[in-house]
Parts: sequence; structure tokens; C-alpha cells
Amino acid sequence: MTRHPHYRLGSSIALLMLACTLTPLARAAELVVNGGFEQNAGAGSLVFTGWQAMSQPGSQGGFYAQQGTQSALTPVTVAAPPQGTFAAMSDQPGPGSHALYQDIAIPAGKSATLSAQVYLQSAAPPSAAPATLDFLTVPNQQARIDIMDPAAAWNDVGAGVLANVFQWPGGAAASGYQSVQLDVTPYAGRTIRLRLAEVDNRQSLFFGVDAISVISSDVTPPTSVGAVRQGNTVTLTFPPVASTPTETVTGYQASCVPVGGGDTVTATGTQSPIAVSGLVAGTSYTCTVAAQTNVGTGPSSPPISVPGSTTAAAAAVPAWSFASTLLASLLMLGCLFLGSRGRAVRLLRR
Repeated sequence: MTRHPHYRLGSSIALLMLACTLTPLARAAELVVNGGFEQNAGAGSLVFTGWQAMSQPGSQGGFYAQQGTQSALTPVTVAAPPQGTFAAMSDQPGPGSHALYQDIAIPAGKSATLSAQVYLQSAAPPSAAPATLDFLTVPNQQARIDIMDPAAAWNDVGAGVLANVFQWPGGAAASGYQSVQLDVTPYAGRTIRLRLAEVDNRQSLFFGVDAISVISSDVTPPTSVGAVRQGNTVTLTFPPVASTPTETVTGYQASCVPVGGGDTVTATGTQSPIAVSGLVAGTSYTCTVAAQTNVGTGPSSPPISVPGSTTAAAAAVPAWSFASTLLASLLMLGCLFLGSRGRAVRLLRR
């Protein structure tokens, strides 16, 4: 039986729609809900969309929606949120133990990188970090970010901790927001719990967290990033990131976050190097590079420190960069040689 063209066309469309339904689209995805803490119950509140808040019975204070340069509960000057209007920051009128957590499913077969901005200001140096989050254990003055087993208790610091992302190193001076990062690719195919925790029973402890992100992608983050700063510009060098069958690398985005808080400076390019301009004189930065693909932005490279000096070079140039420079030099010498030889031949023919 001869089929009408309309039937053949309809069958083709149906098959195409079925294939799209059965085959999930590749996508570079943000896995954290409300990682910037912008969705909350208002300034000074203890409620954040996507996050579960926990406190030890008898605790005072907690993680508040903080904005501007003043803590949410007590009149203390702190660093402003590095991204958006709000950050989550601990504040308390007395001793306590508090946590915020969120469960995150890491897709199987994907690379994934966790990044965050953290701030610490304590009225009681140095830190005191016994192996417990019980504020009744004296002294106990600590702040940390952990990757947890979701089955573990919210205040576990033992076998339930799969990896530590950040641990307060001690000291009282406010040093501004700092970048932290962890490769969470080893947890692909399972659900993990991201926990922010703080304990205070000495004096006030202001633990701020903002810009939490977990990006999953088929592409890997750039490695061996080098940085050279000249004035208000830093030049970042890095090896290329390979495309995958589901994601094609189309370019790169470089981001530099000022140490101590402030506006993030970004730049894009199709290949290394990328120059990021607009840095503030005398301010140090942490910079990262991420591949841009046809479906989104991949995970960021490990952060590299760029000093505040207007002329200093930050990191050693990777070996692949020397190889590229050598190859370019040899090609240039070859061109000069061939050009000189051609001129000599023309002179002899005259």
C-alpha cells in the first residue's frame, strides 16, 4: 500500500518526538537551591528557601539573612555580601550551636564542583574546635562547611562527614570573604548533604556564607591556571578543555572575586589567554576559569590567588605555555629564514 506523504511526515515527527522524550538533554546545571540566600523571609529572618535550619536545644541566635555591613542581630560591622543583597550569617546574643543544610543529588556520569564565599569574624581568638558541635563543651568556638551522608545526624562530626570543605583556621581579624572550592565529582550518582555549621560559647562569632554553587557538567574544569597581574588587569592562561559527545566547548569565562568583598569582575574569550580588566589597585583577588558550552557553563577551575600589587606576577606559567611559545618562536624563525632566502635568490638573479 502506498502511503500518503502526510502520513510519512507525521510518522517522522512522531519518531523524533519519541527520541527527544527518551533521550535526556545534556545540560550544565546548577544543583544548589537558593545558593545566594536571596530567597528568605526578610532581613534578619532565620528562614531560607531550600535550606533546613537546625539548632541545639537551649541555643541562642542562628543563621540570619544579613544585608549591608551590619550584622543582623547585634550592632557589629561586618563585610557586605559579595553577591546579591543577602548572605547567611551567624549571630547570637549567647552560646549556641547552629546549622543550615541542603541535600543535593549529583548526577551520575557528570563532573561537579562546589564553590562558595565564606567570611569569619570572631570576638574570641583563637578558634576552639573539639570533635563535637555541642556548645555545652567548653571551650567550643568553631565554623565549618562539610559534605555529609544524608543519613547522619545534623550535628555529626565523625563518620557522617564525607569531606570537609572549610574549617575556620583560627584568629579574630575579619579578613573579608574568601573563596573555597571542592571537587564533588567522586559523589556522582548519589545524594550528598551540604552542611554549614557554627558553635560559639566564648564570645560572638559571625560566620557568613554566600554564593554557594554546585555546577554539574559533562566537561571538566580547566586546570593549571596561571595568572599575571599588571596594574588593573590580570591575564589568565590555561590549557584548553576538551568537548564531549554531549557538550561542545564554545569559549571560556574568567571571574575574579575581590578578597574582602566587592564586585566580581569577569571577562570572556574563545581561548587562552583571557585578560580581566577593572581590578581595584591594591586589592587582592581570587580568580577562576570555566568553560562555556553549547548547553551552559561548566565547573570552575580551582581558585588562584592574585595579589594586590599592581605589577606582580601571581603563578608560574604552566609547561604547556612554554611549549606553545617555543613552537611559535620556531615558526617565526622559519618564516624569517624563508623570507631572507627568497630575497637573496632575487638579488642573485638580477
